Amino acid sequence: MGNTEPIAHVPAATEDGQTALLAQLRDLAPGAFPDGELDGALLLKLLGTVETESGFTFTWPGMEQAKRDARAPTSATLAPDEAASVHWTAARDVLIEGDNLQVLKLLQNGYAGQAKLVYIDPPYNTGDTFTYNDDFSVSETEYLKATGQVDEQGATVAKKEVKGRKHAPWLTMMFPRLVAARSLLRRDGVFLASIDNNEVHHLRLLLDAVFGAENFVDMMTWQGGRKGDAKLTAGGQDYILVYARDRAKLREDNVRWRERKTGLEDVYAKEKELLDAHGEDFDAAKTALREWFERLPEGNPAKQHSHYNFIDAGGVWTSDNSSSPNYRENLIYDFKGYAPPENGWRYEPATMEELDRKGKLIYPTGRATRIRIKKYLHEQEMWAPASTFYRDRSGASSALETLMGAGVFDDPKATDVLARLIAALTADGDLVVDFFAGSGSTGQAVWEQNARDGKTRHWILVQRPEIPDVNTETGKKALAEGYSSIFEITAERLRRAAKQLDPNDQTLGFRVFRAQGTNLHIESAVVRRADADPEAQLELLFVDLQAELTHLYV
Repeated sequence: MGNTEPIAHVPAATEDGQTALLAQLRDLAPGAFPDGELDGALLLKLLGTVETESGFTFTWPGMEQAKRDARAPTSATLAPDEAASVHWTAARDVLIEGDNLQVLKLLQNGYAGQAKLVYIDPPYNTGDTFTYNDDFSVSETEYLKATGQVDEQGATVAKKEVKGRKHAPWLTMMFPRLVAARSLLRRDGVFLASIDNNEVHHLRLLLDAVFGAENFVDMMTWQGGRKGDAKLTAGGQDYILVYARDRAKLREDNVRWRERKTGLEDVYAKEKELLDAHGEDFDAAKTALREWFERLPEGNPAKQHSHYNFIDAGGVWTSDNSSSPNYRENLIYDFKGYAPPENGWRYEPATMEELDRKGKLIYPTGRATRIRIKKYLHEQEMWAPASTFYRDRSGASSALETLMGAGVFDDPKATDVLARLIAALTADGDLVVDFFAGSGSTGQAVWEQNARDGKTRHWILVQRPEIPDVNTETGKKALAEGYSSIFEITAERLRRAAKQLDPNDQTLGFRVFRAQGTNLHIESAVVRRADADPEAQLELLFVDLQAELTHLYV
């Protein structure tokens, strides 16, 4: 990292969100503050809003507390831990231990509007007692003891069964975190949340409230394997809710999310085999190609390309319609003696002439009445990410167990699935944030995708220092292996993943910070400016502190 310009002194606490909002409202609508205080009825009148009893609202017990949690400032700090870090000097990535709501609020000072992608895999609220510490006046250990999650010795005790109202605490926990996460995103940023069917309907309503229903993009279905003990339907699917920070911005920029099609290598291998075997007898090669596609089992990625069922010296190809999908006057013209289709040709005359010179136009023979266009598979390798896909979850668990030497974490996300999404939604230099880091799958996925395409995306991961659950087999194994917290598993997984990818690449490292209580006696604290460029902001986060400065404020 190079030298940095002087940066501003940090306040002892983050700005109260309500105070900032009121200041903005007072500036925009001074008439709503007749006595210096906000009059909600006057504000609605100024906006021309009429309240009705028929309007749809989403609410739950604890919603007002969730809003207060979202507005509340934090006086916590981030303490750097070089000893736990990997390649501190060269590392571009950040791993933070602490409650994610505290950390998200701390990151607002410098990372607001900087993340291209936020991905989370939050607790699924499957029926066990749900507790989450949003009262920061006590330590994490004190809270765990007070709520009965650990005994006086710090050991995890059995969880109680839920007796009604299990959704409200989960929603109350999620709301302020989603509010904070949204503000980290760039205008063209994207938010992804993995969730199962216990809370997917509630989470979508919650995200509609936070992001706006107009910014909903899709609900992907991840089929991860059938449940063998299912009594009615096989189930086995999770969902990924996709929201844009500002979908209008994506339309304005004509954004197209694309990923490379799967199964291509198998098709190309068969293509080479058939051309080697049949030479220029393309009819024989075509017959063999179609027989091969027919024999492929359902679910094989290569089978989705079975409509590319012709072959010649240029490779496997399919024929496509030459008609424009929409009427355009400039596409209405005669071509080589053929009248135009009703909507006109797909391309303008110059493009059609170029396709003809390259031998990519198929002229009518027999019953055919229209010119068709030859499209080779190798020229059509990218497409929009699939809304429904299959990936067996057991593979991710096995891979993590092999990496860690023991099964110390339940249900990690598959890094190849995350890497595909990262590739489709992000570009070189983009920031990816995951504030429910778990075993660290997102960090490893970013590294793996960078290795594939040569880009330099970077990440910030946040994980609470929760104790492995002694009531699960993986929790027992984790404790037996010496991991006293999930955060330690996260960090060790990333250390091992870095060595596995390239033991000599020092950019495959991360800087560890730990969220701690306020540290007001330090006068030389620093904060990164919100208007700095992303690279400068990243550098400022990693600025070398003087020996006496033990806490870094961000």
